[in-house]
Amino acid sequence: MVAVGFLVAGVQPAAAVTTSQVQWDLAGMAYLSFGDVDGVTGPKTSAAVKGFQTDRCLDPDGVVGPMTTDELDAQVTKVQQVVGADPDGEFGPATQAAVKTWQGAHSLAQTGQADAATMTAMGVTRVKDCTPPPPGELAAAIVQIAQQEAANSAHNREIGGYNCNYYTTALGLSGTGAHCSNGWKTQAWCADFGKWVWKQAGAKTTYVTSYYSSFKTYGQNFGTWHTGSPQPGDAIVFSYGHVGLVVSSTSSSVTYISGNTSNPATGNDDALLQKTVSRSYSAIVGYASPVAR
Repeated sequence: MVAVGFLVAGVQPAAAVTTSQVQWDLAGMAYLSFGDVDGVTGPKTSAAVKGFQTDRCLDPDGVVGPMTTDELDAQVTKVQQVVGADPDGEFGPATQAAVKTWQGAHSLAQTGQADAATMTAMGVTRVKDCTPPPPGELAAAIVQIAQQEAANSAHNREIGGYNCNYYTTALGLSGTGAHCSNGWKTQAWCADFGKWVWKQAGAKTTYVTSYYSSFKTYGQNFGTWHTGSPQPGDAIVFSYGHVGLVVSSTSSSVTYISGNTSNPATGNDDALLQKTVSRSYSAIVGYASPVAR
């Protein structure tokens, strides 16, 4: 599902979900009461969204963008799978009844809500461990996510029009051009890919914007900017207006993955690809190492 309206940041409009559905999901996991499901945005709903985001290690901004939506879907689906409800990721009366029955069979209060006690009994983790990973683990996570995305045909190319890409959309950004036919946002996206991966891996993204040069600003502000010895997970910044994420390096070359990249198959800068260049390549400005949240 994809949130719209006050919580907007949709990826696929055809699958858009109402504010009422968001409230149902939050009530189903006891961040709201079922009586709060009224389809009207207000302070209680915003506070519930922030509470859920905090528990799932997301930025507690009260906005149900793609990442929060994915977490809501995933949590509701896990509950539905335990209680034998249709695992469609949308809490509703049928799931409420199934949870109530499951609670009765496990000597729990039959509220129909997957609250903390119920989720513990289900074996479903309600609160993520938000402890930042050690630097080595952070770098490994960045490389792994970048490589997974490069192999993901649903994300690794522009779809729906010029510069239409998953990462600008998933970050909840407005984009700069006309609407894409599939609802994605459109703008130059190499920096958005880098920011999204860093964020997913657990790195701070303060100072990082949709501009390639913001990664240099990031490195300078956090004291991680350097012009030699590229490390896995680093952002590699190029003078021609491009940024990628380092996968590996040798004494003579550096391999990186970047979005909005020249694609031999189409002749356009429309893909997420892995490339290798000489470390002496004159267009390399330098590298910014990520800092764990």
